Amino acid sequence: MPSRRPLFLAVDFGTSHVRAAVGASAGTPFAVAARPVRYFVPEGGPQTASEFSTEAVWRSVCVCVRDVVGLAGVKEDQIAGIGVTSQRLGLVMIGLDGKELYGGPNSDARGIFEGAEIDAEMGDAIWQATGHGPALLLAWSKLLWFKKNAPKTFERARSIAGLADWLVYRMTGVLAMEPALGVESGLALISTGLPATALRRPLGLDQIELPATCAAGTVAGSLKSGPARNFGLREGTPVVVCGPDTQAGLVGMGVSEPGSVGVIAGWSAAAQLVTDRPVFDETRSLWTGRHVVPERWVLEGNVGEMGGAYAWLAGLMSEGVHREETFARLDRMASKVEPGSRGTSAFLGPSFVNMLTVGLKTGGVTFPVPLAFEPPDRGSIARAALENFAFALRHNLDRLGLVAGGWRDVAVGGGMVKTKTFRELVAACLARPVAFGTAGDATVRGTLSLTGAGTGEGLPLDRALARRRNELRTLEPSATDAARYDDLYLGWRMRERRLLEMEV
Repeated sequence: MPSRRPLFLAVDFGTSHVRAAVGASAGTPFAVAARPVRYFVPEGGPQTASEFSTEAVWRSVCVCVRDVVGLAGVKEDQIAGIGVTSQRLGLVMIGLDGKELYGGPNSDARGIFEGAEIDAEMGDAIWQATGHGPALLLAWSKLLWFKKNAPKTFERARSIAGLADWLVYRMTGVLAMEPALGVESGLALISTGLPATALRRPLGLDQIELPATCAAGTVAGSLKSGPARNFGLREGTPVVVCGPDTQAGLVGMGVSEPGSVGVIAGWSAAAQLVTDRPVFDETRSLWTGRHVVPERWVLEGNVGEMGGAYAWLAGLMSEGVHREETFARLDRMASKVEPGSRGTSAFLGPSFVNMLTVGLKTGGVTFPVPLAFEPPDRGSIARAALENFAFALRHNLDRLGLVAGGWRDVAVGGGMVKTKTFRELVAACLARPVAFGTAGDATVRGTLSLTGAGTGEGLPLDRALARRRNELRTLEPSATDAARYDDLYLGWRMRERRLLEMEV
């Protein structure tokens, strides 16, 4: 059982799961619980639309919290604070009566046509204000879709919130916007973090209220009696806003100084370079965002779906084996294959995702034929996929360095770091030492640190960041592998460019 020192609870509404963890503001979490999130295409919506039941997600959060408190073996008065983070582009629309009218994840693309209209009319203004685009990915296109296609629902709407901010609202009754999370969906200003209220009127969305901001690592409110009963925790427990999961993950790896890059390689992957001011990519290929650390911003290269792509591949090759066992088995097979994967190349989506032209492209797995020469086996296909991921990271870091004038060091976290071959390939492809998280739980660790600092019961944020950085393990590449992968990367890029010329 943990000691009687103050402990904290982290809640993370991710892409595939809701998670809860208990731990101190530094060190390894004592316990983690998770439940899957189910999405559906809403009746009457386009096939590109995706929603979740807000009540079902809330029940999952309650179950996860009760489970993890039990697993950790702690008393309710030991939990000194609750921190909340979430996927970045998910949204909840809240009605005039305070009830939820809509909940949508990152993948909800119902506003494609509305987004195109917004980009044509005021895409420049939105980009300059928020550092994000195209509009089809942002909150404004979803709101405009409801106004045009579901007017009765829209008439009942009062406000819009990011997923972490919504969960804080359910816990405390306080609706506030964490600035970094607000910027991700185009609702907050990149420079100040204040609500982007001036964007509403030109879009005809005046009736939508944007919540006042509440900085990450700040107590938004106290746990209400109802949620406290559902959680099995003490009423009045402080609830801390912790912003987007990717930026919380940067805190979980101690990435806060200008020139440092943090990569969260989870279901999707993003590489964020920390800056001391907003840095914009003139081509709009890279996003500019806010860090959850004060007076810090990020320049982001979006790598695309990584863990999701690997899970899909593992499912094809699993033969019904449990997923964790499948990943371990693929790792062992991939580790036995020589660099270059016996001529097999994978293009499963991860690459440099140009945010200005985001959309479908041609992918696949290529290998030499006729098959009688040397047919690819599961090990070579798995290694090719992992090489794809490492090449994609290098591509993004090259682009970040080009725009920002270089970068100093890199840390990698997220679920993919549990695959040993992936770690080795990243270090080899970057040809420099890389610091890795030890358990793939950077987001949870960062949320615990922000919560401890925000309540004043844990380490101050600067000390927590230093401790988190010391928890990483640095991997040095071999000079031989680095040289081989320099050539292999160039070959992969050449084949990728040729694939991009093919229509889907």
